Amino acid sequence: MTDTSDATGAAREFADRFLDRAFSDAEALLTDEGRDAVVEAFPEEFRDDSMTAADAFEEYWWGLHGQYGEPEAIADLTVEDGDARVTLAFENGTETAHLAIAEEGVADLRFDPEYEPPAYADDSAFAERTVTVDAGDVDLDGILTVPTGEGPFPGVVLVHGAGIHDSDGTAENSKILRDLAWGLASEGVATLRYEKRLADHEVPDEEFTLDRVVVDDAVAAAERLAAAEVDGDSVFVAGHSQGGMAAPRIVERHGDLAGGVVLDGRADSALDPDGLDFMRYEFDVEGDIDDEARAEIAEAEATYRRLADGEFDDDETIMGKPGVWHRSVGEYDPSGTASDLDVPTFVLKTCGADHDSQPELADFFHRGFEAWRDAPLPAGSRVERYEDVDHYFQPVSTPTGFLSLYFGGNVAGAVVADLAGWLLDTARI
Repeated sequence: MTDTSDATGAAREFADRFLDRAFSDAEALLTDEGRDAVVEAFPEEFRDDSMTAADAFEEYWWGLHGQYGEPEAIADLTVEDGDARVTLAFENGTETAHLAIAEEGVADLRFDPEYEPPAYADDSAFAERTVTVDAGDVDLDGILTVPTGEGPFPGVVLVHGAGIHDSDGTAENSKILRDLAWGLASEGVATLRYEKRLADHEVPDEEFTLDRVVVDDAVAAAERLAAAEVDGDSVFVAGHSQGGMAAPRIVERHGDLAGGVVLDGRADSALDPDGLDFMRYEFDVEGDIDDEARAEIAEAEATYRRLADGEFDDDETIMGKPGVWHRSVGEYDPSGTASDLDVPTFVLKTCGADHDSQPELADFFHRGFEAWRDAPLPAGSRVERYEDVDHYFQPVSTPTGFLSLYFGGNVAGAVVADLAGWLLDTARI
């Protein structure tokens, strides 16, 4: 059995070094096996082949900073048989690290965050049940969330972003679509969220278009929602990211919706190949990149230029998707489509960047907001920007890294309140 006093001292020293951003010094306290264990335990989707334990510590630190703000102290530390639980305190919350302490040093570091429902969700104010969305060739599992009390209620179809497949919009330990469903239902708005077609069904490359993957199923979901206990004249669609970009097209295709909501979707169909300098912060939170990263950004610029010029084949794979996908997206104009509708659009844009240390990223977010703000949207439309809110509409302390999602968080209450208010005001009831 490891001596508890030695284990306590080792755990405390390690946690102090981690909180102080002395990542190499923290790595030095690891055993040889511990270095491998830390990297292997790191979330796979954020890990690359060159990652070291010190790199993992830095990514964890920035993720925690984004979720909870500046570190403050060790709030609690307990050790039993070499297993240490260290509660780390930050300005806006705490997170617990699990350390394995061996005689030679720290043998492992793990976090075990879990999703927690938002405080604004009143589970006595709504009921949920599973439903089926008939998408023609396949059935999609869905969840209908309806407020309690006397209706009819306005209803919203919630559409996923790219890479999100389940009905809750799960990304790491955040669930953007569940947060929105429960928050809106608590305010008197019904929702339908559903499993993405790509979760269980193959789409042939030649059919892999924006309509086939996103739009067709959302239109079917809107039909299913209109048949539920909602006001059929007050059905909306709200899409996140890729789904937000597609929201005006969904409204156009359906033809009888009360409005659309764009949750951090782009106003244009593709990134500007001359405006990719913000990508440096995808490699390093502080924008400190090496020649290898610069080469990757240059390669991305060349790829986006090809996409913008249409110089590719429909059966060519580009960035993991067939050319026919990029062709269908490139032929679509989100803000132009929204401007031609006869119903309003609510656009919610985010800015999860530090304006001083990440100026290129902040400017990228601002340009995205301006593109929607300057569009001639129909009467009743609204465009808002939310500072210090990430792409998943979680409040963050900037600068932050992608790993803040790993530590959970919820859609900001102010976002839910603004969205519910607009939907209720716009509903044709």
